[in-house]
Amino acid sequence: MTRRSLATLILINAVLLAGVGVSMFAPHSEAQFASGSQYLMIAGEVVGRAQQSGVYVIDLTRGDVLPLLYNTSDNSLDVFPVRNVREDTQEDIRNR
Repeated sequence: MTRRSLATLILINAVLLAGVGVSMFAPHSEAQFASGSQYLMIAGEVVGRAQQSGVYVIDLTRGDVLPLLYNTSDNSLDVFPVRNVREDTQEDIRNR
């Protein structure tokens, strides 16, 4: 190994170490709100709707689901009323 290749390897390692240091101590943000809730977002195609994709935002602590439809033809977003999964399943059990 020549002195030049050794110097190159040392320089590359120093740059990588500096990158790790910057990424560890740099401020970061989180996608969760400060309310203590946990959210999950699921996206996918909607059966029977060729130009639309479905997005579901779920509050895991309360059981609320916010359904959204994104229309790719005109870039619009249709928002539907929030539903509570726990209440809906309890209602279904009571009606049996």
